[in-house]
Amino acid sequence: MTTPNVTAFMATAAMLLAGGLASAQGDALIVPMGTLAHATQVMEQDTGGKVLDIRLADEKGDPVFEAAIAKDDEVVYVSIASVTDSVTAIKVSELPPWLMNYKLEAYMKSIHAAKVPLTEAILKAEKEAKAPAIGAGIAKPLGSSNAVLAYYIETIKGKKRQLLAVDARNGAMIANPEAVYEHWTPVKVARRLAP
Repeated sequence: MTTPNVTAFMATAAMLLAGGLASAQGDALIVPMGTLAHATQVMEQDTGGKVLDIRLADEKGDPVFEAAIAKDDEVVYVSIASVTDSVTAIKVSELPPWLMNYKLEAYMKSIHAAKVPLTEAILKAEKEAKAPAIGAGIAKPLGSSNAVLAYYIETIKGKKRQLLAVDARNGAMIANPEAVYEHWTPVKVARRLAP
């Protein structure tokens, strides 16, 4: 079993949060364009893995950056929060192999079949929506009930959220994102299963 480089994650977190990953302003979440694509790229470079799902959770309190990353045969869950202006809380957990279920394994197999980088899909969706992305990843794993490999990208403008989908094999926008999206995502499962 590999161990994630926590020092690299700490450097990544400090850089992302210092650069203003996001901030809560009243009820609105402020996210600069390109931030999620940059975070995805940095996380993949630092871990040597592939991001399955990445999102900015905006529940009450400070925004929290979460990612489920496929590395080798494992899933690594990362949670980064800016607790104060000078303190960053980082949680890095490997999901033990016995906790992996068939759905997470299907997501892991699917990400390796993608031809278009997730960062490219995020930037394309932001341009299409003219709004910053707050979540992205494999929309639905490949399987007997799904032959379309797509990324979902969720954008936000003010309080309005929009779901977009990009074909992960050829980079084309998908007209009906809901048709290829599964509300169950690797980050939600990893958050629940992480030790």
